[in-house]
Amino acid sequence: MIRYTLKRIVLMFVTLFIILTLCYILIQLTTSFEKRVTVYRMSDPKLTLEDAEAYGRAHGWDDPIPVKYFNWLKGIIKGDWGVSVVKEVGQNPWVILTRFIPFTMSINIWSLIISVPLGFLFGIIAALRKNKPLDYLISLFVIIFISVPSFVFVTFLMINATSMGLPIQFRAADQANWKDYVIPIMALSFGPIATLTRYTRAELTEVLTSEYLLLARTKGLNKFQATVRHALRNSMVPLVPLIIGNFISIMFGSLVIERIYGVKGVGGILLEAISETNPDHDLAMAALAFYTIIGLATTLVVDLSYGIVDPRIRMGARK
Repeated sequence: MIRYTLKRIVLMFVTLFIILTLCYILIQLTTSFEKRVTVYRMSDPKLTLEDAEAYGRAHGWDDPIPVKYFNWLKGIIKGDWGVSVVKEVGQNPWVILTRFIPFTMSINIWSLIISVPLGFLFGIIAALRKNKPLDYLISLFVIIFISVPSFVFVTFLMINATSMGLPIQFRAADQANWKDYVIPIMALSFGPIATLTRYTRAELTEVLTSEYLLLARTKGLNKFQATVRHALRNSMVPLVPLIIGNFISIMFGSLVIERIYGVKGVGGILLEAISETNPDHDLAMAALAFYTIIGLATTLVVDLSYGIVDPRIRMGARK
């Protein structure tokens, strides 16, 4: 198990390296020294063209792409991800992101915390009431919430925010309170709740007809107790990776939600950094690295979760 985990961690870092390399090269191919100088000058009207060009040359903006790439590699090994030239001129991109990461992680983690128990609950109810009116009602809502994108829900909630006593836009960091998180968390939770409900119902429906569950019923457990104690546990092998995978979908779904609702998170920073008019390349690379690391780490947890949920699974074992 330890050996398998180490292999997966190494593979994760290799994948991270490849993804960030491709992103860096594509960014360099779509820009030029003159464009970067122009964008840098826009950050401070007092800058002369000569000063901006001198700043660019000092940071290697006019170097050939292979040279810039190896300088970039040496920098990130030392923890130097460059400097922001638009958002906060001269500032380390990761220092900028640390002020926005808490907002992004808050709405994503709370969405996961809310969606998991509700998804299990509705899935259990639907399985126990299979082919009955309550099951059909839950299935109807599942289809709606799976089919409709999260940005549609956030737009609908924003339209009705005033009547619900909620802010129509995320306020400044020093003014925000729990009410500012309600709308984005709700919009991000609907889809994962529906997905988990559907899979829980499907898994439990199959398990509920098994012989060992009938044995549990003969020992005095009622249907709900037998489902929660035995059936749900044996359905967790496919469901736990789904839960962890939902976190990735929530994380990337929040990119759009943050932009629409004005959440001061990493998603908004990334979209601003890749703007065609005011690109901030080093900040964009740091934001892309943040999302890539989260995605790869979550994938690693998914792989390891199989052995944790069911010890009979021996990953990486040799025959």
